[in-house]
Amino acid sequence: MKKLALWMTSLTAMATAGSAVAATVDQSNAYQQAYALYVLYHPNNKEQNSSTLIKQYTQDYAELFKANKKVNQVQFVQYEQARLEPLLKQRREMSEKQAHVRYGILDNNKDQKLTLKEFQETGLKTFNEFDKNLDGLVNAEDAKLAGNSNATHDGFRVKLPISMPMPSNINEFISQYGQGKNYVTLGDYLTARDKQYFATDANGDHIVTEKEYVDEFMQRFDANIATGKVKMQETAAQQFQVIGKGKTTIQASDIQQFAKNMDQAISQ
Repeated sequence: MKKLALWMTSLTAMATAGSAVAATVDQSNAYQQAYALYVLYHPNNKEQNSSTLIKQYTQDYAELFKANKKVNQVQFVQYEQARLEPLLKQRREMSEKQAHVRYGILDNNKDQKLTLKEFQETGLKTFNEFDKNLDGLVNAEDAKLAGNSNATHDGFRVKLPISMPMPSNINEFISQYGQGKNYVTLGDYLTARDKQYFATDANGDHIVTEKEYVDEFMQRFDANIATGKVKMQETAAQQFQVIGKGKTTIQASDIQQFAKNMDQAISQ
């Protein structure tokens, strides 16, 4: 009950600050985040045309307006949180399966004993993928050679808060492993992977089992989801302000107009 009360208090605070948020929200970013989330809900709809996108996006909120023709920010955020839960459960199950697959790839000789050597061999391959000119550094020159260096794994221009903090492009790689510098050396990266390996080796026997590997990843996954859900509340509140253009309530026609604007934004 205490957690629920705190959550409701935070939602109410978001609602009362609505007009101030409306003036500061990056609309372009709001459209990109809305589309990235839409594709997570509809993974098979990435290639749909504009009219189908607008129709489906509007339909996603039909349930929200069944009881009330107009809804406020608190109601909108609650709706977004409720429909996010099944998606997060699905992503957790998928991520756990992928962790088992990754372990099988890392364990080169398939003996169910992941050594530091095997772990770092994959790290070297990853570094070389980012080091486009193979000069032993990952920096701005590599970003230029990479072309579309700001795209995520899914090809989006933004990364949602519920996404794992894994570098999708060179700029993110530098940010995560550069330790404040504008470049990453191979030593920087392998040192970070050393720490990750020994943190994963729960019993300290210098061998990482599949269970240790998956357990460590899922602990990080769950921690990221916990903080991501809070940030997604903020994202939904900002999206409400863009949809309502500063109004305290929105209706289905506002969602439809937002969908049209979103379609234009992602096409640019």
